[in-house]
Amino acid sequence: MEILKSRSRTLQHDALDANNKGKLRASPRLQSALVQLNKYAISSIHQGFFLRYLNTDLKQVDYDRNIHYALAMHDVGIPTKKNSVRDLWSHCQHTHRALEWARQNTNPNHRWQPGAIRRLEWLLGVDDMFSIEHADQWPIAKRELGYDIAPKGSGEWFDYANNSHSIERVLVAYEHLCILRSHEQDDGRVASVFLEAVLNDLRPSNRYWLTPLFVQPDRDLTSLLVSYPEFEEVISKWENQFENLVDKQRYIYNALKAFDTEFDLVLQTQPMPKGWYELKMILLAKPIITMETAHVYLEASSCMFEYGLLQVKHIKALNNMTVFECPAVFELWGRWENIVKF
Repeated sequence: MEILKSRSRTLQHDALDANNKGKLRASPRLQSALVQLNKYAISSIHQGFFLRYLNTDLKQVDYDRNIHYALAMHDVGIPTKKNSVRDLWSHCQHTHRALEWARQNTNPNHRWQPGAIRRLEWLLGVDDMFSIEHADQWPIAKRELGYDIAPKGSGEWFDYANNSHSIERVLVAYEHLCILRSHEQDDGRVASVFLEAVLNDLRPSNRYWLTPLFVQPDRDLTSLLVSYPEFEEVISKWENQFENLVDKQRYIYNALKAFDTEFDLVLQTQPMPKGWYELKMILLAKPIITMETAHVYLEASSCMFEYGLLQVKHIKALNNMTVFECPAVFELWGRWENIVKF
């Protein structure tokens, strides 16, 4: 299957057209993994939890075990004194706004324009490091390999990225972006946001599955400027990552399914209270809610409190401010964290 599709270009790209005769073949393994990932996709309301890992090293083991709880408290306006939590919160906010902006550029009505990567750098709060000095060192740019599809400059990268509508092309565009900028100086945050955004087009509507960067991150793949692997080796690594991701996504999907079954057990003995589903969706995204939110869904929150699904917590540092927390969601998050990390 030929992934590179013919498209109209301006005269300045004629030379590139003449050289780009190599075919990027579709990978059956990647295509199969994509089908499975879409099968085990979860609601998009959960992506906020997993996007935190775009700001951290998954191999890091010295994070506070209660980091997710502290972030949830921070989310309802209860600040933390821990610098690690504040820093991660700040990074998450930067990532969220950068990702929302990047997704607009993957919309069919929008195109990645020159300056977009610098915009992402600004939104993420990283230094301006866009460069093309090493663009010709990536092996798939070598004609003798028959894969002469690498951009030789930023303009050609934008043209390629705007036509990256298959999983293979998305991955190649990501690899190129890591070369076009100083990838190692920001832990690949800009490239990671780009990949997360463009993969969104391959996910089902309003559904989410993890980015393969969450599985055995291999940031040395494109950060070194010597001894690049061959194209087949690069794709093989992505195939392995996507297949490992399918396993993790299936565990994540099943953990959520088990949560839903356990959480709704109370409904076997009584009618569903008004606002039950809506409040449960809020809790899955933000397992700590204020009195105001509980009051909006009074019937559902009262039922959840009666059966122990919600617990009251008084914040002494804030004049005994009352909030409700959902331990079952934190337990689910703990399962997900173990699945992602191991």
